[in-house]
Amino acid sequence: MTPLLAFFHMSSKNFGHWVTSLWLFGIGVILGGLVVFVAWSIVKALAPKYADRCVEALRGSILFPITMVMLIWAAIGVFGTFAVQEPTAILNSLRRLPYAGASDHKIEIPATTELNADGTVPTVDLNIKVDSDELSKLEIDATGRFDLVARIVGEPEDVATYTIREASVWQWTRGDKAFLSRKLPPGQMVEFFARNDTENPIEGIMTVTIEPEHVEAVSIFSTALIVAMLYFVYFGYSMFFPKTVAISEATATSEISQLLFMLCAVIGCLFMIIAIYLPYQTFGEDIKVLKHTGLQVMLILGMIVAIWASSTSISDEIEGKTALTLLSKPVSRRQFIIGKFLGIVGVVAVLFVMVTLFFLPAVASKPMFDSREGATFEYERFGEKGISWQLLHEETVDVVPGVVLVFLETIVLASVSVAISTRLPMIANFMITFGVYAMGHLTPAIMQVSAQGFEPVKFVASLLATVLPVLENFEIYGAISAGREVPMEYIALSACFAILYSLMAMFLALILFEDRDLA
Repeated sequence: MTPLLAFFHMSSKNFGHWVTSLWLFGIGVILGGLVVFVAWSIVKALAPKYADRCVEALRGSILFPITMVMLIWAAIGVFGTFAVQEPTAILNSLRRLPYAGASDHKIEIPATTELNADGTVPTVDLNIKVDSDELSKLEIDATGRFDLVARIVGEPEDVATYTIREASVWQWTRGDKAFLSRKLPPGQMVEFFARNDTENPIEGIMTVTIEPEHVEAVSIFSTALIVAMLYFVYFGYSMFFPKTVAISEATATSEISQLLFMLCAVIGCLFMIIAIYLPYQTFGEDIKVLKHTGLQVMLILGMIVAIWASSTSISDEIEGKTALTLLSKPVSRRQFIIGKFLGIVGVVAVLFVMVTLFFLPAVASKPMFDSREGATFEYERFGEKGISWQLLHEETVDVVPGVVLVFLETIVLASVSVAISTRLPMIANFMITFGVYAMGHLTPAIMQVSAQGFEPVKFVASLLATVLPVLENFEIYGAISAGREVPMEYIALSACFAILYSLMAMFLALILFEDRDLA
């Protein structure tokens, strides 16, 4: 549906930009799927029983809808190739990614002793050659002033000259507007020379940073890694914990078939489509509002599904004696609670994957729609204004960490909801979990306000800060909306916090459920 709607506000050129920005994800999904298939083939050859469990998991209620979404992305990767701009150059950049990075070169420029026959200062070869399309940044720290000269390899003419001054670090970056009049020629191998017109020798360090022509190709690797990890984690869970997986799959089957899940999925997907056309009256900043509201909608829908699922699959089953029947089989209470929780996490994951399928194309579409309303956009890496597939892809990639963090926040709240469901019904569960959500965001402010208060107030604030999750760390909407890079270390630490807090919540759930009279 989104590709069809895209035609209503895109020219053929912009449609090519839009497809290219999403095509990278599709290729990444295909690559990740191939990695999973190869790993499964190895397991099949060594341990057929475990491989069969993986196939059963693939047909289950959690992985099957996720796999259907992945097949849609793979179709974008296959059929989108016909509309993609520069597919060969992008794939070549993927091959060049291992060579990216910065390298230091020591430069020594002797003093000028004599001039050329035409009266010009001779140049000194610095023995540095780079592809102009891959040159990302130059940095020079020298002891004196000299001219840096760039020439096409094998050509005697200067194509660009830059004056390097002493006592300051000189920098050149791709797309720097200060050097547009002395821009390096694209698609050429360039070598650098130095021209010293002083009577003193000069030494220094020249740092050359190389990036592939299309550094956006790294998204292919990132997407493949996420896809492979998703399947590997669930396959490992299926192979080694079959009883718990059976509970998780039964929970997911029941909850995904619920009308509420379908309603939340439809609302989330429709909102992402409608949000493309909503005018936010922000003077060219509509894309930021779309990112912010999109992530908030995913969080709210995820919370509703998680709380509803924990209540219907745990609290209602306890009240309806269904849990007693299940526990009469060789299933422990620990397996029951953990299986239910992981099943709920799987249901939320299915919801997020489905909504993200519409969220990412919506983010990629918004700049083109806004440009028709007079908004201007600039791709900072090149310093060029206007719509390009690099700009659309960058905007899309920026929201992926936000989706991951919101998912982690939903997992934390789901673990709290599961613990509450072992003792309280649905209404109380909704009220308490949303209360934890509100207090979890207010905890830093409470600690700050209570710093100068009475000791009892400080004690209560410290107790709340210790017991409640600090959810504010998961919602960095401002940074994501502004396009700031979210470090992988931050995401990893947030994931560790989510896992540890969920484990503590599960420990509490086991304590509450252990002596619960199910009869």
